[in-house]
Amino acid sequence: MATTHEVRWSVSATPVAKETGDDGGTMAHDTIHENIRKSVGGSGTTATDGATDFGGTWTNGTSSTPYLSATSGGVNVGNADTTFIYIKNTGFEYSSATVLGDVSTDTITVFIDAEHIATLNAGESWGIPIPGSSSTATNYIVKRGGSADLAIEAIGMD
Repeated sequence: MATTHEVRWSVSATPVAKETGDDGGTMAHDTIHENIRKSVGGSGTTATDGATDFGGTWTNGTSSTPYLSATSGGVNVGNADTTFIYIKNTGFEYSSATVLGDVSTDTITVFIDAEHIATLNAGESWGIPIPGSSSTATNYIVKRGGSADLAIEAIGMD
């Protein structure tokens, strides 16, 4: 029996207007954005060859090295052959590949080569589908946003 691999992904976003309220008037509340008026989202699949080239060695649902260190110079999480990338700012400083350090509210920044494409706050994650891989990008890099190296979770699949 032949095995094929794919990543199934989905994303949704709800644009929100936050009313601060005023004395003797409207109470503070959140509402869906006045012009967009709905949540937006979509989903898809990305074919892979099943190889996890970045983000540790996985066996039976567990990574032997679940955390990478986002440094000032950055950590590579993908290359030109990568077809799907998952990145999470754990919200902790990096201690080791298996142990989280102190809690941190610092951000991480995501780059394609030298181009800054995303900033993730503590606890936030992002998926990057790249079906068929990229013909122009050579490195997907995550850097720390503050002065301490941060622990990230990342999977880069070919």
